[in-house]
Amino acid sequence: MPIDLQALLDDIADYAISLCSQQHNHFHCHITGTLPGRMAMDGKRLQQVLLNLVSNAAKFTRDGVVTLSVNARHAGEFCELHISVSDTGIGIDLAQKPDIFDAFQQIQTEGGSTGLGLFISQRILMAMGASLDVSSAAGQGTTFSFALSVPVMEGAGETPGSRPASPAPRHRTAAAPVAAIATPADAALDELAELALHGRLTDIEGWISRHTDHSVHAQFTAQLLDRLEQFDFAAIHKLALQSRRGTSSTLR
Repeated sequence: MPIDLQALLDDIADYAISLCSQQHNHFHCHITGTLPGRMAMDGKRLQQVLLNLVSNAAKFTRDGVVTLSVNARHAGEFCELHISVSDTGIGIDLAQKPDIFDAFQQIQTEGGSTGLGLFISQRILMAMGASLDVSSAAGQGTTFSFALSVPVMEGAGETPGSRPASPAPRHRTAAAPVAAIATPADAALDELAELALHGRLTDIEGWISRHTDHSVHAQFTAQLLDRLEQFDFAAIHKLALQSRRGTSSTLR
């Protein structure tokens, strides 16, 4: 599906500036090389990877800098993209923590997050034929990076600024009926449905930490996390609406 990468990066930057300001961080976006007008790739999934990485960097940085760098190099009908998200945050000593992905997920879990962001980013990139690399040093920050080779589609049929559709939901086994389990309040579920409608994984993680109680909402949370791990926002949206105590919702 053709995307306008520049427009996608502009959207990421708007979100990142607001996110980084919460801990008094500055956000920079550096682009080198010439971005094609339209490229054939899943923009929704690339956007989610970048949102996850920027959110992760902002969480572990205070009074510092988060930088999104994109290098574009044309190679025939393809564009080679080298993308990285770096921060000046706490970092991790790789000599002490050889599995840095597990280390960051553990820190996130201890801080009240689900710690799924990096895990899901890895899965998305693997599905796109890429891998997530990391370099880090204690007290000096961390850089996550990946490379993609993307077909160029100049003059594709979509109008500039249009957004790709959400990926089709995967087939799943049926979960237990939600009506019999304890769920958060309707207003919170409406918020969850809205976040799922726009594919905001990072914000859904925050929603889970704010609105769910492990002892009370354990079954509902398990169902939600199961869908979140599959990147199935359509199923999350449906779960939120079906779990409401009211008879109808203003969301569609």
